[in-house]
Amino acid sequence: MYFSLNGYILLQLQDSSEICLPSLKVLHLLDMYDLDLNSVSVLLSGCLILEHLELSFHPGSLAKLRVSSSSLKWLTIEVENSVGACLEIDTPNLKYLSLTNITFNDAAAVGNLHNVEEAYLHVFSTSKSEFVEPLLNLLRVLSRIKHLELHSSTKK
Repeated sequence: MYFSLNGYILLQLQDSSEICLPSLKVLHLLDMYDLDLNSVSVLLSGCLILEHLELSFHPGSLAKLRVSSSSLKWLTIEVENSVGACLEIDTPNLKYLSLTNITFNDAAAVGNLHNVEEAYLHVFSTSKSEFVEPLLNLLRVLSRIKHLELHSSTKK
């Protein structure tokens, strides 16, 4: 099953009992404005066999996105602003990872990415001091990577 939302759509979910999509394998949330990232986490918790997730969103301020799924194999996240987004990932079966305009800070956590074989990373930080160690932590958990494309920039 495939589900796609695009544009100015209000998505507000409070807890995982509000949604259950047990057959959904592909989810695209594209070009979403003012997307509530907590609602995305709730939505993902109701997708028990999700394999492909693509997110493209425009947060109004720095926000945290949590992605936790044992079935996810393909993850693409693109943040469309100059602030970025913090990311927490726990996806043990992920094979492909693409992150664009992601900010790492002390609150960011990545783990269970040991099966990722291909990654495209475009990350930035608002200051050099908070950038290096979290990025190194991400690279450490990509232990089986076969193809890596890394881009970096900073904001002053």
